[in-house]
Amino acid sequence: MTSDLFEEYLQWQAKTKIELVEQKLIIGKSLSGSRLLFNQILRGWKAISAVALAPEYLWWQALNIAFGAPAIPDLNAIDAAYLRSWASEVIFTPQVTKLTERTGRKSSNIRETLYMAFFGLRWVGIGQSLGRVFVNRLGGNAFMPDILFYKGQGLNRLYDYYLEGRPPELVIEFITPEYTSYDTETKRAYYEAAGVPEYWIFDTEQENIKFLRLENGVYQRQHLSDDGRYEVSSIPGLTFLPAKLWEAADDFTYLKESDLFEIDSDAPKVERIKPIGEGIDWSRGQLGFATMLEPVPISFEDYIYWCPEPKFEFVDGKPYIGSRDGIKGLTGMFLMTFGLVESVKLLHPIEWVEALLAVRFAVQNTQEYKAQVWQLLHKTAILLREKYGASRLGVIGKLVKPEPLNFWDEITIVAWNLPSGQMGKAYLAVSEFSESFYLHLIDAEDATDIQLDEMASGLVEI
Repeated sequence: MTSDLFEEYLQWQAKTKIELVEQKLIIGKSLSGSRLLFNQILRGWKAISAVALAPEYLWWQALNIAFGAPAIPDLNAIDAAYLRSWASEVIFTPQVTKLTERTGRKSSNIRETLYMAFFGLRWVGIGQSLGRVFVNRLGGNAFMPDILFYKGQGLNRLYDYYLEGRPPELVIEFITPEYTSYDTETKRAYYEAAGVPEYWIFDTEQENIKFLRLENGVYQRQHLSDDGRYEVSSIPGLTFLPAKLWEAADDFTYLKESDLFEIDSDAPKVERIKPIGEGIDWSRGQLGFATMLEPVPISFEDYIYWCPEPKFEFVDGKPYIGSRDGIKGLTGMFLMTFGLVESVKLLHPIEWVEALLAVRFAVQNTQEYKAQVWQLLHKTAILLREKYGASRLGVIGKLVKPEPLNFWDEITIVAWNLPSGQMGKAYLAVSEFSESFYLHLIDAEDATDIQLDEMASGLVEI
């Protein structure tokens, strides 16, 4: 199955957009894309990765609604054999829409060429541009435009991960053939309502650009002049010259901003703005996800906290997007987007039953379960002392507390006095030490304020 999953996952483009639209997580410009990626994450990370993010009783209710699973009135009196027997007899194949097309080299070349030209405009002082991994906040929505250009001057607020405030002066999107309406209709409506003055839609296959200009609150189609020029209304003094752009389509050619733009000598200059912080309340991560049987709205604040960098990789037989925490964030937001009833339809019931039974065992046998972890940690401590030279080791986190561990809980090992140059090697060795538990190594000198508090109140030496 891993090879099949790998081949399916390869269909995603690097930097596929992860957006928030109408309080739902949208992947690759559609809810069907969200459903497909969620299915791939569940197959790689297994059902238990999702089960850990919602109450057990809700999962059983979801299975009951979706598949007619036996009711579970008492979690402490589960008949595991009966549930396994029931699930094994269910005839069900998850249905998800496969990706059939990928963005061609031509589109990528044009996008990259145009982005670099816009990026170069910052040096002439008429504004700044951001690329497709950056979020543009418009109300409660979070879009990742292919290119956005903004002036600043105190009108916009630039954070480390997103731009908010006044709408950008110009937004550019490149259409995806199978999801054309997402850019030409859905996003057009949102950009229009938000007051984005200029919206350009690129169709690289047809070598066509649709220039939309906001006039009296409504987008009106604009056209090139007879000599192939386009004066950008929202950026006075800037004229776009697209002819050379198509020449670079088939064979990537580096074009300077002067190749694609003319800039009047008296074009108004603006002051560059710098990021003013992360714009994230990191305590939100302690709150978990508001998962229910039916979909739950996702706030912009939770999206910006949990959304990983859209870097699609495949590691150890499973999807990786941004990081392990990135997968956790996506999984939680997918559960909110679809609700548990629809989410369980992405795997066969037997996989959910096995995951839920494993969680139930961990809850009912917390001490036995944690004892297995401690055995592993003592072996890890020997490795860190004898091979990597740690002088002192301790453990913090949920392992040293009375509550049960779940799939996403990190078991954090704190090390003192690791010799110079050994931390990286030791970190890799620890992270690969167990497939069952996620071990995380930190240097005591690099501990965060939260970790320092845990070290002061609950560190257990090993």
